[in-house]
Amino acid sequence: MTPETIRSKFILKYGSSKYIEFVLSLYEAFPFRSRLFYWQEQLMESLFEELSVITPTVQEVYSIFSHCPIHNIQLKTDIIPVANGNVLYTDSDLQKKNKENPLANTIAPRNLDHFVYPTEIEVWFCSECRLNIGK
Repeated sequence: MTPETIRSKFILKYGSSKYIEFVLSLYEAFPFRSRLFYWQEQLMESLFEELSVITPTVQEVYSIFSHCPIHNIQLKTDIIPVANGNVLYTDSDLQKKNKENPLANTIAPRNLDHFVYPTEIEVWFCSECRLNIGK
């Protein structure tokens, strides 16, 4: 079964808003989480049981869902700076662009689970989201 088929089946089963929530929650933390959230695990188990396929590993889930849920294009990788401290966006237009293009991933937020953090990190991003942020 192809990743595209699995993504389509996910949308049919749970709806497009849950699909968007699921994919965005996968790609909100860098480095990637070593396991899925409980609610994500439950969705995956139910979906793959219905498809009569073995539930994939966490790495396979990232691979299957490595498409922007907004623009439906393959995500790419990039090395970006890690934000040092909290960044407050007061520009409402910028906030709107970030919400409409959530996988631009131009700056990685510091993951509070780590005490030592690099100055740069690899992220997955949507080229269309990045293009739209620049407009």
